[in-house]
Amino acid sequence: MSHQPSPAVDSSPIRERVRLPLLIRVLPHLKDHCFEGKTILPAVDILQQLAGSLMTHRPDADIRCMQSASFGHFLLTKQDTDYIDDLYHELEFRDSGRISSRLISEAKIRGTGITRTKVHAAVDFATKGRHPASIPMDIAAALEGVCYKSTSQALYDDLVPFGPAYHNVRGDVYLSESGGIAQVYAAMHPAPSEPLGSPFPLDGAFHVACAWGQRYLHCVVFPVGFEERFIVLPTVPGELYSCRILPTSITGKIVKFDIWIHDRAGCLREYVRNLIMKDVSGGRVQPPHWIRSERGASLKLISGHCQAFSLIEVDAVADFAEQALSTAERERFKSLGRKRQAGFLAGRLALKHLARNLAGGDRTTPASEIDTLQQDHIHPCCPVPDSRNETFCSLSHDSRFAIAVAGDREIGVDVEMISDRVMKVRHLFMGDNELSLTEASPLGVREASLRVWSIKEGIVKATGKTLEESWRHASIEEIGWHKSRLNVEGVKYAAIHDTEEGHVFTVIYRE
Repeated sequence: MSHQPSPAVDSSPIRERVRLPLLIRVLPHLKDHCFEGKTILPAVDILQQLAGSLMTHRPDADIRCMQSASFGHFLLTKQDTDYIDDLYHELEFRDSGRISSRLISEAKIRGTGITRTKVHAAVDFATKGRHPASIPMDIAAALEGVCYKSTSQALYDDLVPFGPAYHNVRGDVYLSESGGIAQVYAAMHPAPSEPLGSPFPLDGAFHVACAWGQRYLHCVVFPVGFEERFIVLPTVPGELYSCRILPTSITGKIVKFDIWIHDRAGCLREYVRNLIMKDVSGGRVQPPHWIRSERGASLKLISGHCQAFSLIEVDAVADFAEQALSTAERERFKSLGRKRQAGFLAGRLALKHLARNLAGGDRTTPASEIDTLQQDHIHPCCPVPDSRNETFCSLSHDSRFAIAVAGDREIGVDVEMISDRVMKVRHLFMGDNELSLTEASPLGVREASLRVWSIKEGIVKATGKTLEESWRHASIEEIGWHKSRLNVEGVKYAAIHDTEEGHVFTVIYRE
């Protein structure tokens, strides 16, 4: 998990202080934003109100970059009122150009003359000239790892039980240990979309982050602040966007995320750095058991027998992923039929992620500069950024997964869905001895036959032989659930098998 430096503390003199009364209209859709039976004003709407108030007071203010935001106390709304009053917007203008902003409420304590003040939110509007950190297109467009897929309906039924106005995650939500990806909609409710753009896409991204916390931290986390937010191009009501969340640090029950929101063309619209989320209920609200992940890391066996690997789910690839391709990759992509394009694209993304993993988590090299095609424009390669060492790699994909592996010598990989398909063609790719091994195997004929098929597919990748040559020259000597052994023209090879989500993954290497 990588970090960028936190904004420097601004110690320049304060040249003006202003306290503005603020009246917030409670539009009907806001009453769908409830937590523990209370209606609360969303953080994204508070930021919209503060930015709008600032622009009214100082029309030339730059509100596109926000820093050091915190949301100290929920701002509650009453069901029987159309406005929230007794609010003030406090502003401090510094010589540096930074503007500090606070939303406070005041109320008399009953039976006393004491006024109670609460700070509901604080945020700095930064000086001009800052630019958001871009994310390489391959990372923005695809989620690494075996994904947990949830429908947006399940998200709002059980994980984020807001009312319909806030059901702005659309389609399926994909979560893995490396983050989340989903589509978010800028709803057409009469919410102010000026000056920061529609509040709903970012709020939807918060919902995805909340679901991630419930799955991997086993607690319900809410946004309580962020280090930076950039509005690159305001989101527009009625449009659909892609959000990508990336966990950057975990401390107990507090997790930080980076969030990117792109439009359908792949243009960055918003970026949030180090969104801070934590359990604000003190453990009173618990996630349902079905969302909690109790398992460890995926593909542990394969991980132990290669330098690195990357796994991408074909369906968890964003619409704009083609922009991650190099010129040569794009030419190859366009020559393929639509069905083959999906696997090709996921495979290229897996190889680019693999290259970044080998480079120590590189997040700066543009995706289009990592060309994963050899000069024949067919076979894969894995050019590691800032490295001159040759990397041996292999790539395989099926209708669900694309997997790329790297080794310090020839290596092969294959992924196969567990099914009866291989049973119909066993006699084509197995010799008599192999047929006997599968029939006597304690794994059962189907599981053993599937491993033989996967081994011979992997041999093609490891040795460069044709599939027919692999069928004839690769002789399986031992078939195991997790490890098999074989001989290819006198050379000993081993095969490591891992199973995930109804698939067998096989890595081939020379012993």
